[in-house]
Amino acid sequence: MNMVLYLGLILLAGFTAGKLINYVKLPAVTGYLVIGLLLGPSLLGLVTSETITALTPINTVALSIIAFTIGGEFSFSQLKKCGKSAILIAIFEVLGAFAFVTATLYFLLGVELYLALIFGAISCATAPAATILVLRQYKARGPLTDNLLAVVAIDDALCLIAFGIAMAFAKVLSGKVSGGLAAMIVSPLWELLGSLLLGAVTAVVLLLITTRLKELPDRLVVVLGVLFALAGTAELLQLSSLLACMAMGCVAVNILPGETDRLFSMVKSVDTPIYVLFFVLAGANLQLGLLAKVGAIGVAYMISRVLGKMAGAALGAKLGQAPSTVLKYLGLALVPQAGVAIGVTLVTQHEFPEVANLVTTVILGSVVVYEIIGPFCSKVAITKAGEVGGIEGHRLSTQSM
Repeated sequence: MNMVLYLGLILLAGFTAGKLINYVKLPAVTGYLVIGLLLGPSLLGLVTSETITALTPINTVALSIIAFTIGGEFSFSQLKKCGKSAILIAIFEVLGAFAFVTATLYFLLGVELYLALIFGAISCATAPAATILVLRQYKARGPLTDNLLAVVAIDDALCLIAFGIAMAFAKVLSGKVSGGLAAMIVSPLWELLGSLLLGAVTAVVLLLITTRLKELPDRLVVVLGVLFALAGTAELLQLSSLLACMAMGCVAVNILPGETDRLFSMVKSVDTPIYVLFFVLAGANLQLGLLAKVGAIGVAYMISRVLGKMAGAALGAKLGQAPSTVLKYLGLALVPQAGVAIGVTLVTQHEFPEVANLVTTVILGSVVVYEIIGPFCSKVAITKAGEVGGIEGHRLSTQSM
């Protein structure tokens, strides 16, 4: 089939599935994944493995945009407004998920350490969209809601950092890095620091160009061009394109907040079709035949991630002297997982093709489950905390989806 026709049909199918699944109060991303699974090689086979491979560049494009916009949320002025408790909760819920998942898979199931580290890093991500929709629906207001909004705003940035570190060490542990002890030390440092430095320098270049352009369409072309060029350059240098693009967004938003607010708004205005393609193709990658074989790992991953999030959030709340309702219930609202987790899973496919099917099946299967039970868990959390009713609608509407 003509590839352009494929793209059109995938877009329309994804759009339709996203709208239909809203009728059962589930996030659109779940619809994208389900329709991708239905159309993919595991079921109808209308989207073939060859098509998925041919459309692989869409993954890089989508991931660079995701990472860039996440970096844009990492504003130091916003972090100050979050308060000590929210920052500590975010740090410890990420560390909690990472530690619980890694330890469970390595010590209890005997999964190789490098693979356990990869799963641990992916587990850190949380999907804010489903949680925020619940807060809107039930007009939530109170300490739990305030802290939750702040935590989900910086969670994904911390996830990308954790993933970058874990991937660097996973390459060493799996034998992908040769050259003795020196290479084992230098390689992870080069990948992490080099990625951040490349992104920071590119941010300065981006701002130097865009501040001299008056027309908004011109700025959009330049920011997308620089962003995609950065992602490609990072891959050529064997750096993390995710960390580089996130660093560019972070440095840019902290140098010129007003200028970059407009840049991020422009990027977000054109990213929806790319995301629809990205998630539908991700769903097509899900291999149902492997579900039975990876059942124990999948169940262990899902349970240990939730326990780690809850334990870490509670510890962060205690250290930050947050109200008791935050300590008890905030972790329960961090169950949903979607976009960033899928994104870093696709990075894993490229870096570790030998475990690609296993990781993809476990994570995509978990995402579907999390996106179904996650909104219910968030509702329970705000109900238990007594924060249902009375939210200021405009405040939530400004949060990132």
